[in-house]
Amino acid sequence: MHRRVIRTLIRLAQVLSLLAIVGLIVPPRLSAATQLERSIDVEVRPDGSVSERTHLRVRLDGPNDFARWSPYYVYLDDNRELTSLEASATGPDGKVLKVSRRDLDTQQVAGRDELHSSRSYRTVAFPPVPVGSVLAVDFTVKETPWFPGGDLPLGSQDAIESLRVAVHGAGAGWRWRVDGSLPGLAVQESPGGVTVTAAHLPALVPPAKAPDSASEGAVLRYAWGNAAGWDGVGRWFEGLLTQVPRNAEPVRRKARELIASLPDKRQRMEALVDFTRRQVRYVAVEVGIGGYRPAPPQQVTERLWGDCKDKALLLADLLHEAGIDAYPALIRLDPHGRVDREFPSPFQFNHMIVAVPAEGLGLSANVPLANGFLFLDATQREGGLEWLNPGVQDQEALVVKNGQGILVRTPILQAGEGSRLTVELALAPSGDATGSASLELTGEPAAAFQELHSGGKPQELDRAIRHVFAGMLPAGVSLSGIRWQSTEGGAPFVKVDAQVALPALGAAAEAGALPPIPVPGLVQLPSPGLLENRALPVVASPFSSRTTWRVTLPQDSCKPEGQDVTVGNDVGAFRQTTSVQGKLLVVERQAELRQRWIEPASFPALKEVSLAESRANKRRLRLSCRVAAP
Repeated sequence: MHRRVIRTLIRLAQVLSLLAIVGLIVPPRLSAATQLERSIDVEVRPDGSVSERTHLRVRLDGPNDFARWSPYYVYLDDNRELTSLEASATGPDGKVLKVSRRDLDTQQVAGRDELHSSRSYRTVAFPPVPVGSVLAVDFTVKETPWFPGGDLPLGSQDAIESLRVAVHGAGAGWRWRVDGSLPGLAVQESPGGVTVTAAHLPALVPPAKAPDSASEGAVLRYAWGNAAGWDGVGRWFEGLLTQVPRNAEPVRRKARELIASLPDKRQRMEALVDFTRRQVRYVAVEVGIGGYRPAPPQQVTERLWGDCKDKALLLADLLHEAGIDAYPALIRLDPHGRVDREFPSPFQFNHMIVAVPAEGLGLSANVPLANGFLFLDATQREGGLEWLNPGVQDQEALVVKNGQGILVRTPILQAGEGSRLTVELALAPSGDATGSASLELTGEPAAAFQELHSGGKPQELDRAIRHVFAGMLPAGVSLSGIRWQSTEGGAPFVKVDAQVALPALGAAAEAGALPPIPVPGLVQLPSPGLLENRALPVVASPFSSRTTWRVTLPQDSCKPEGQDVTVGNDVGAFRQTTSVQGKLLVVERQAELRQRWIEPASFPALKEVSLAESRANKRRLRLSCRVAAP
């Protein structure tokens, strides 16, 4: 079940992205092939198994297309068996080259932190052919799904000339839904089935900050059987949990050991959460039903490793022994995607956390609560009860409680995600400036630096810090005396201090006037240009940030006019204030994004705050009061 986002060492580009201090870098689009024919036929058989037949013809239209399509991958696992496969390539001259057995291979799939996986790919290596050739592949896969259902993407980043996707043979409880939007689809329902066809579908080129699903346009979701509704999905998963031995004495003994001297429920919870996060390593073994069903908590306690569902179930049992109710919660770990509420299915989840009824726990107001539940992620390495990874914020969580599935949307905690930059400078008449800079990071940006600090090399951390400051300060800045500190508990927190030198901070000025001062130009809110003629939602990471510049001027001056800005609404806020007292100039900026998934109906509100930030970034701060020439 769990396809965990691999938490590798955070390299420079990742840190910059997490801090939202650089614009989105969009690589040049490679030439796209054309899918001349794409046909998928899914037959649901009386025994509950599924036969999935795929017929695909792809024309290579550009020099990069062959490398994109060869090898071709067919996904398999313990429940998916390849029963037939034929492939060939037809050149522009009409010559057909068959793919031989020696061009077929099998690759096992196991990500970082996975000890073993039953996932694999059957790979098809086509013979090298030039542009204008057509690749053909036909194969059939037999699957016995753990849950009666599935989903099929309908669009592609390649143009599709002819599309046909059909599901048939389903019996009682048959249901389906097309999630998303893809103009030109024709849908025909039949008893126990549905057929989707289309012609001349264009290649999908999602704009920046679009949902992950935008590259598919639309998805056909389908299911059958008795597990309808979110309650049904909850009962299905609880049925798996009943097969897992629980409340074993070694687990109970471990809980008593960890909370022996802690009478307070919050302290007990903190101790048990800390144990599952820090003492139980994340390691996955996903074979067959093991991809959905957790391992017994006793086994996880003894070996001290497990994946998300193993750690979550162990934490739930430990909390139960401590007198704290706790329930497993299926969730989607995905900053750029979300669950389709209208079609209950376990396939939309890829992660498992724990939901704890918050009443009577004496929790502070800033913990992540929703519908009376506190949500705890046992796979987080940083932070305390107050922090929830942004990837599982604002997501639908299916809390499995007493044979029911309760769908709850987790909270957005933008106040705990962001940065605070304070710069103190002395400006010389020449325009050069020297002083200090202090950067405070909270939430995911801080967690990224903490991981880099704990697992990377010192020079990597130093390089990342310098590049981050370079993105926040004017060009040409030099740093020295870098100091680093980090705190644990609550939301992850990191503070970095440095001495800074900025040559030519203010450009040359006419005699008797102060040089113009560049206002710090961070772009953190989505650009107003992203909203032009856009139909897709904007998906971005909520945050709260503040930047303060204190500049000691060479001589007294006056407050510049027209520099204060205050804009705020349900989507976000932007605020800038300026003040001058004698020689001290203070410029402060605050930016906040309060929503993760912004629908087109909210674009006017987003544009309002984005324009305010954009316009402020284009101005240079000019101090209009003239001073006496020496």
